[in-house]
Amino acid sequence: MRRGRASAAGGDGFGIEQRIILLSAATGERRREAGERIDGRLVGLDWSLLSELLSAQRLLPTLGPRVLDLAGGAAPDEFAVAVAEAIEATRRQDALLQLIAARTIAALGDADIASTALKGPALGEALYGEAGRRLSSDIDLLVAPEQLRRAVEVVRGLGYAPPTDHVGANGLPLLHFALAHERGELPPLELHWRVHWYETRFARERLLGPGDGDWRPAPVDELTALLLFYARDGFTGLRQATDLGAWWDAFGAELSPGALAEPARAYPALEPALTAALRVAERTVGFPAERAIGSAGALGPRGRIAVRLSEPHPYHSQAQLFAEIGLIDGLLAPPRDLWAFVRRQVAPPAEVIREHVEKAQRGRATSTLGHSLRVLGRFALAIARTLRSRSSRDRDVFPAAETEGA
Repeated sequence: MRRGRASAAGGDGFGIEQRIILLSAATGERRREAGERIDGRLVGLDWSLLSELLSAQRLLPTLGPRVLDLAGGAAPDEFAVAVAEAIEATRRQDALLQLIAARTIAALGDADIASTALKGPALGEALYGEAGRRLSSDIDLLVAPEQLRRAVEVVRGLGYAPPTDHVGANGLPLLHFALAHERGELPPLELHWRVHWYETRFARERLLGPGDGDWRPAPVDELTALLLFYARDGFTGLRQATDLGAWWDAFGAELSPGALAEPARAYPALEPALTAALRVAERTVGFPAERAIGSAGALGPRGRIAVRLSEPHPYHSQAQLFAEIGLIDGLLAPPRDLWAFVRRQVAPPAEVIREHVEKAQRGRATSTLGHSLRVLGRFALAIARTLRSRSSRDRDVFPAAETEGA
């Protein structure tokens, strides 16, 4: 995953474009605090590179309007036009996704299968105040695990091909069944039975509604789900961190101090993931972690390493990136799940290895032993990275002592 060409990079290797992106992803409070130090910094900004970086991270419609606000009229017309076009294209995509999701939820309901949309256009509109701001490319629906197979048959009746996901001894996939439309006319659809590796009850008990399209979980449960998505994906990139900052701006006032301590107590296997996600979100976008979880949010040694591994602007290879996501999984896994982590990330079944190679369309499948040795080697590289340098996100986005062009 490349970083793009350098531009006015500081001592930490971040150019002004990356700093602007990181700032625009932050909570409103952090943006207001840092915005006073932006004047004069935009002179050397490469607006075409900024647009390219935002597009590559699928954040142009989300963060473009914030960048325009931060620029205060200094942005060129071409950038403003690109942002407007991205929002309009996303709005059209949102309309399609919402139409197909509503149709699918209705079909599932007709079969007495309750389902709930995860993330998607509805969440984007709630977080950012308008349609077209949060780019989605597929539909994610949650159903109860005992109804998952029946849900697949219902969705197949809408023209979708059978899923090919590996199924465990319990008859369930790791997270979801992924279905593609047979004629490629409708967006991909994923039927989830849970939202994180370490949970089997939280999604069903807190996120699965009655099956109508207007239901939303309680604020504390919605926030918990967003944090779990962030941890499950290894804190990669800025999309989910941006969602967390936007969630706080929109709904933080509804959350009582320490509210996240309750789901952490109710689902103790999730506490390390929740706490680490809060700490990463705090460093990356200014999410107020202490206010959200209170004294319950203590990180152990493994959790601290996971936080240090987080990277909002990944610069290493895709294979290394996926390995670090897997390592974070292992660092946050409860002890009883360590063998499941090994089977998930280090030594998966041979058919899973082949499937990953086919999806990546590069390289060739190796034996489980060969795959495991490669993954463990990448784990070692990741640990070495945390030992030799501290994350650039520990520094201020616009350090007060930084000189122009530094």
